[in-house]
Amino acid sequence: MNTSNPPLQSPEPLVKSDFQLISLVAIAHMFSHFAQLVLPPLFPFIKDSLQVSYAELGFLMSIFFVVSCAVQALSGFAVDRFGPRPVLYLGLSSLVLANWGYAISDSYTQMMFCAFLAGVGNGVFHPVDYTLLNRLVTPARLGHAYSVHGITGSLGWAVAPALMVPIAIAFSWHVALFVAGSIGFAILVLLLFKRSELELPVIERAKASGEHHTKEEGTFDFLKIPVVWICFSFFLSLFHVFF
Repeated sequence: MNTSNPPLQSPEPLVKSDFQLISLVAIAHMFSHFAQLVLPPLFPFIKDSLQVSYAELGFLMSIFFVVSCAVQALSGFAVDRFGPRPVLYLGLSSLVLANWGYAISDSYTQMMFCAFLAGVGNGVFHPVDYTLLNRLVTPARLGHAYSVHGITGSLGWAVAPALMVPIAIAFSWHVALFVAGSIGFAILVLLLFKRSELELPVIERAKASGEHHTKEEGTFDFLKIPVVWICFSFFLSLFHVFF
């Protein structure tokens, strides 16, 4: 009678899978933060080229972040409905097109439209990123995943002015923004190539097969959860204190 224990499965494939997923999510997140700061360092160049004021250029960033805030709140529903991967591709594609749109813009109106498109693209990343990390990364490595996610976001902020300004000085602000869009395109191609690492089945609602429910779960039933209102009150109070 064989009483020996079965061999333990090697954790190496699991470690490799976690590493790849964390790296892909981090690279995408870094570009989203990079895209947030591609315009401000170029304001002196754009101001003279388009004959606009700094106030008008600042309003472009207002458009970007207001749209991004609204989309971030809504994109969580899209992630639940369609899964994080297609939403991530949509967000990256929007940022790429927005940066290429900036590059070929010759009027303030065109820049406003591109800022709107960039805000749409930027708004999807946190719902997508945290869904992928929470559901696919081994729980023991979630802390590392969050750390890498946060660090790469800050790195994106740092890289943007360091890259955009020298290119604008050497060539033009149009070229700098075209390079920014091309970087995003390269990342999009990478994520398309590695799409299997980002695969996540969409959670479907439980169907009442042989089981009758007295009340169907609604889209906004989360508003009945007390902790949602506690968190909302906390951030609302912070907004009141600082603004």
